[in-house]
Amino acid sequence: MIQDLTKLFSKTASHIIAGVIKSGGIVGGVKISGANGVLLENDPLSNRMQKEIMEKAGVKGFISTDELPQYGINADDKKKIMSACGATNKDVVVLVADQKDNTLAALKIIAGMLAGKAKKAAPKPKKKAVKKTKKAVKKKKSAKPKKAKKPAAKKKAKKRK
Repeated sequence: MIQDLTKLFSKTASHIIAGVIKSGGIVGGVKISGANGVLLENDPLSNRMQKEIMEKAGVKGFISTDELPQYGINADDKKKIMSACGATNKDVVVLVADQKDNTLAALKIIAGMLAGKAKKAAPKPKKKAVKKTKKAVKKKKSAKPKKAKKPAAKKKAKKRK
């Protein structure tokens, strides 16, 4: 859900954000659940997002909480942003500062591009691997070569003696 975070930045040290607010713009944020670190680890995705919001929304850029503290936004500001968006340390909040329509359009694009990009929190259970192993063991047992039977002629020969 897109949040208007402009009030959180009323006394910001970020010259970029202060300039946008002074010119009548807003600061918006969108929480992406379970996506902490995704933008830092995936440069092609970040670059695609940057290009999309420039072309389709006219916005020059975005800031994610993964990058903070930086750009005049300190650690306390980051905590306030995360809290205002209901985010945990597993989530990321992406910020856009521009005129209202541009900001909202950019955040919708970002949310769409990041949907389903959340990190997998827990490793997959290995139950299937165990079943496969048991099956493989059964196959190995049945795959053992059987002892060759002695030819029938030799058996008959032994009986005649």
